[in-house]
Amino acid sequence: KENIQPIEDALSKVSQLNGVTFTYKADGKESAGLIAQDVEKILPCAVIEKKLPLQTGDEDTLYKTVHYDALHALMIESIKELSSKVKELEKKLEEK
Repeated sequence: KENIQPIEDALSKVSQLNGVTFTYKADGKESAGLIAQDVEKILPCAVIEKKLPLQTGDEDTLYKTVHYDALHALMIESIKELSSKVKELEKKLEEK
């Protein structure tokens, strides 16, 4: 790996994402996740375009899909930011 950069302002980025439930058009199955176009605005590297011929029957169209593994680092950093805020608040409460 090269050009390694820390994720900054992770909590703000996570707060811009919206979890949704949805039904797949191809088979009617219900699922939950994120909308790729929304994720792309926040973390472009977490969205890939690929053909989905087995699910759609269309061999030419590219579909945006979320590469959920790429979101792990964002979630980890946002948890660390939240933890830091909690510690600050706990410290203030102890001082009173």
